[in-house]
Amino acid sequence: MYVSLEEIKQAQATLANIIQPTPLQYSQTFSTMSGNEIFIKPENLQKTGSFKIRGAYNKIFNLSQEERSRGVVAFSAGNHGAGTAYAAKLLGVPATVVMPTNPVPSKRNSIVEYGAKVVDGGATSITMYEKARELNQTAGLAMVHPFDDKFTIAGQGTIGVEIIEELPSVDAVIVPVSGGGLIAGIAAAIKQLSPATQVIGVNTEGAMAMYESLKAGRPVEVEKVDTIADGLMAKKPGEITFSHTQKYVDTMVLVSEGEIAKAVAIIAERAKLVVEPSGAAALAAMIFNKTSLMGKNVAVIVSGGNANMKLLATLLEKHL
Repeated sequence: MYVSLEEIKQAQATLANIIQPTPLQYSQTFSTMSGNEIFIKPENLQKTGSFKIRGAYNKIFNLSQEERSRGVVAFSAGNHGAGTAYAAKLLGVPATVVMPTNPVPSKRNSIVEYGAKVVDGGATSITMYEKARELNQTAGLAMVHPFDDKFTIAGQGTIGVEIIEELPSVDAVIVPVSGGGLIAGIAAAIKQLSPATQVIGVNTEGAMAMYESLKAGRPVEVEKVDTIADGLMAKKPGEITFSHTQKYVDTMVLVSEGEIAKAVAIIAERAKLVVEPSGAAALAAMIFNKTSLMGKNVAVIVSGGNANMKLLATLLEKHL
């Protein structure tokens, strides 16, 4: 059921010459603002602009030749789709990505440029998943699930291994949460390598699926998702990711939509990083003191940089 450290290390070997190194960046500004020593893990600088290439490539790499020949399908608001499309292109596998009816244009464009076919999946993560399942069953396309898959989780978990290798004294790792693939992998790696290190998840108040599920003690579907963070819009966490989060994650905190918006602007101004709203959620939790951490070495996952440029311009104008 749980992803082992061995599986994560195997994913690390698989990704060795595929991904872009994203060494930690120490920030004096954010350290002062939060009362902790803040080290940013800038996955917004990763290939395809987010961490998603890690899990997608690991999944497709581990498919059989027969499965690869039939092609793969993913469902995504953008980042996982881009990671899947790029990974599939590298491995010579046909890819289809199910996207929302009105996706961020830049995200759709990148997926098409990587050679994947884009299919309309409706308005929510649930309807997109149903469309992807239909293509999986009728066309025989292998599902590259954005979070609820052990190969995907192991790929994302390589971030946790990298953090421990680079900063063995890390006291806490702060992770944005949607369906849970990122935090499941990172937490599995961190807790098996450094059990005393805290892992803290961040939901936005506009998309609280994992937060509500942990309260309920089981994966639940939230009625409504309304957030500027289009990468955090899962209405329900996965069964596997929920189990990992329940086992390995110390606590979950919430940030408001306004705090995420401000964090996007602050990161651009002070760290010179272009970060999409979902990528800013973890840093927002530290800037706006949502945790009880004080005087600790804290690694903060900046998960993606595929910002809608019109939205980014609006946020910068409003908050700077």
